[in-house]
Amino acid sequence: MVAALGLNASALYFDGGLTGTTGPDGYRGTKLNLVIGEGNLAFEPSVTSYTSDALDKTYRTWGLRGAMETDKYTVGAEAGMTPEVNDYSNKYVGADITISLTPTSGGKARLAGPGSRGMARSGDGITRVDVGAALKHTMHTNSAGTTDLDTAQTAATLFAGAKVLMLNLSASFTGYSYGDDDATPQGFVPSHTFVTSAKPRSSVNARVDLPSTIPMVTPFAGYTVTKYKGGTAAAETDESTAILLGGYVDLNMLVANVTYQIFSYADETDSFVSIGAGIKF
Repeated sequence: MVAALGLNASALYFDGGLTGTTGPDGYRGTKLNLVIGEGNLAFEPSVTSYTSDALDKTYRTWGLRGAMETDKYTVGAEAGMTPEVNDYSNKYVGADITISLTPTSGGKARLAGPGSRGMARSGDGITRVDVGAALKHTMHTNSAGTTDLDTAQTAATLFAGAKVLMLNLSASFTGYSYGDDDATPQGFVPSHTFVTSAKPRSSVNARVDLPSTIPMVTPFAGYTVTKYKGGTAAAETDESTAILLGGYVDLNMLVANVTYQIFSYADETDSFVSIGAGIKF
């Protein structure tokens, strides 16, 4: 059948994983993401669900990203939506580009940005550098009777990753702008493992992965500072911090990971635990 379709079976690949997250006040979230690729093309469908005691019902976000991946660059586009639950819904579109400044130092997977797929990748030699940018536009809607209250949110991100000796380093900056200001956005802030209802103004993240320091295990750590325009996460302050600690085991075909995140805002500190597993071939 593969031959009939004119595809090279050796060029086909699959990478999929399921991650579950728990947190305070009954927060529960899951994310299923897949990467199906052939040659330079990759398609990444995903579904994310989350709920809590306050939300009462379960929200699900469906997304699809397509990318052209070469040794020198990655160009991607995405779209998705959250169907209406508790009078809230959203729709989004986005695009991203990543350029490898050292294209001979590794494969197509990147050290930062959407093309990184959440895993540290080894390059050849001493240093590999990937840089890129992403743009995402989301329309958040709250239905109130016969009237829809909308907030247009645009997030622009700059990111970079580098392999220096035994370290994989990455960093990103995201700035937000808003159009109509009627609805409270609901979704993921960059590098947070959980969903918040807030209006971020900017987010800065740094992360370090240490491959090969422990047999089969790659520990990592990250730090994120987020400033808010308003929303529940900024009830008493316009800034939050998040510390990320974790590790993953990569056994070629099987991958497992554990993440612990400490989120602090105002005078409160909450902890979130994520456990995931995946398969690739």
